[in-house]
Amino acid sequence: MKIGGKNALVVLSYVIFSVVLFHQLWAAPQQRMLADNNQDQVFFEWVLTHAARLFTHGDSPIFTDQLNAPLGVNLMANTSILGLALPLAPVTLLFGAPVTFAIISTIAPAGTAISWFFMLLRCEVVRSRTAAYLGALFCGFAPAMVSQTTGHPNIAGQFMIPLILWAVFRMREPGDTVRKGLVLAALVVYQCFINEEVLFLAAFALLVFLLVYLRPREILPAARAALPALGVTALVAGAVMAYPLWHQFAGPQAYHGLPDFVHGFSADFASFSNFSRRSILGDATRIDKLGGPTEENTFFGWPLLLLLPAAAAALWRHRGARALFVTAVVFALLSLGPVVKYQGEDTTWHGPWRFLVDLPLFDSVVPTRVALVVTPLVGVLLAILVDRFIVAPQAAGVAATPAPEKAEQETEALGEGSFASEPPVERDDEPLPVAGRWLWAAALAMALLPLIPTPQPANDRPLPPVFFSSGVWRQHVPEQATVVVIPGGWWEGLDAMRWATDARLDFKIAGGYFLAPDPNDPERKAMFGPASPPTWNLLGQVGNDGVVPVLAPEQIAQARTDLAYWKADRVILADSHGNSDAIRQTADQLFGPGEHVADVWVWKV
Repeated sequence: MKIGGKNALVVLSYVIFSVVLFHQLWAAPQQRMLADNNQDQVFFEWVLTHAARLFTHGDSPIFTDQLNAPLGVNLMANTSILGLALPLAPVTLLFGAPVTFAIISTIAPAGTAISWFFMLLRCEVVRSRTAAYLGALFCGFAPAMVSQTTGHPNIAGQFMIPLILWAVFRMREPGDTVRKGLVLAALVVYQCFINEEVLFLAAFALLVFLLVYLRPREILPAARAALPALGVTALVAGAVMAYPLWHQFAGPQAYHGLPDFVHGFSADFASFSNFSRRSILGDATRIDKLGGPTEENTFFGWPLLLLLPAAAAALWRHRGARALFVTAVVFALLSLGPVVKYQGEDTTWHGPWRFLVDLPLFDSVVPTRVALVVTPLVGVLLAILVDRFIVAPQAAGVAATPAPEKAEQETEALGEGSFASEPPVERDDEPLPVAGRWLWAAALAMALLPLIPTPQPANDRPLPPVFFSSGVWRQHVPEQATVVVIPGGWWEGLDAMRWATDARLDFKIAGGYFLAPDPNDPERKAMFGPASPPTWNLLGQVGNDGVVPVLAPEQIAQARTDLAYWKADRVILADSHGNSDAIRQTADQLFGPGEHVADVWVWKV
């Protein structure tokens, strides 16, 4: 489909909406961070900087020892977003990772909406540009997607999914089987290097949708038509991804499944009828117990929740709409997790996810994110609703009623029809009256207007110590030395990542924020961050209570052991820490006298 004048305006509008959504961040991306999730922003800025180093230092794209020294981090088992980070590496090198992060965050919702718009028209899901526009707008900017833009550009950026679906649906058309398979393989591989979880959920949803959509007699013919191209896709994508996937699941620092507590991150049953905090009618104080700002994946609001069953009933004769609605219900139920929660409390009900949670691949899915499938399903359903009941037939560019024989032929099999070619609903004799169209339009407006998103808030970025921002560190820390930041807690790990990012990763750090196997778990399930050696625990306690302990020889010996484990070159404490003097006195006992440089203490170990 060509991008003409009207389509160009569509694209421009989505981009403008996305820029407005992030205008607080764009006001000064080098000095500001997302207010509701800066820890993930710290991580993504780190991996963006690491991707840029591939071109300047030849680092491995799928493993690093710059983080979590000396063990390193399996970047295939984390979200390294190479599909975005590598093309934008020149931007990162020129302007820094914060600017690149703002770009990919802005691309995420706009690109998703743009991709869905062209897919809806190209695959003839709808014939009206207005219907495609509204449906795609929901797919890109619905509450769930806006919530995911809070530090998750890899999940909010679903622009490859419509292209993958388009490539799958193309398999019904005659043509070069090899070329169709290669196109799908390229799209799948690229999505793998953006986010595998989204790809897995999309494939799972497509399977459920087809099982609902296809009539029993159509399944085998559809499979026979698609298998040759799918075989090419599996062969090519499998060959390209063989080593990266081996590295992800069996390589250094690979893990098997997410931590058990993550499986409790499921959708709250009460959340479906509430408005998200970023919706214009949202109230964060009302919904805080229903989920955090980054995972509000099921906050559709009660007006839309009432509209959807009515729309499904009105469109029930439309096979595509019926399958969309049923699939959405299935995934909404799955998102409730192993144990259903209501108003923030566990109930005695078990959700259907309990039967899937321990299966391979499913054990790496956050249950609440299963509901992300619901948003595009609802968006496409709304597009069909607008196309059938709101846009006048003349505007849609279709005749009111095709011949019954032709309609039956067009819907006989998946390989021969399309959503738009199914028999019209409520148009058997004549188009829906004007009053009926206005009624549907009013209901749709009442359902969607409360969901208009408010801008993502951004706060001032914490200033790094002058020791790092001025470049003085280069006189005291050898290049590629391993730096241990003390006292070594969660926030110190994030600080170390920020300082390393500012220094273009020219030194290694112990710890940080990432997923790695739990050394105390025989099943090697993941944990967030590093295992904490005794010395970090000791200094962390001092950092909490400000009391300088009298150390035993065993504790000093343990500090030497931990330094040897880290292969540490420098230990650094920022003056800005609340109990920095107590920590410094304790560190002097452990490591010998430190040196005060600018606004940090440095121990050469």
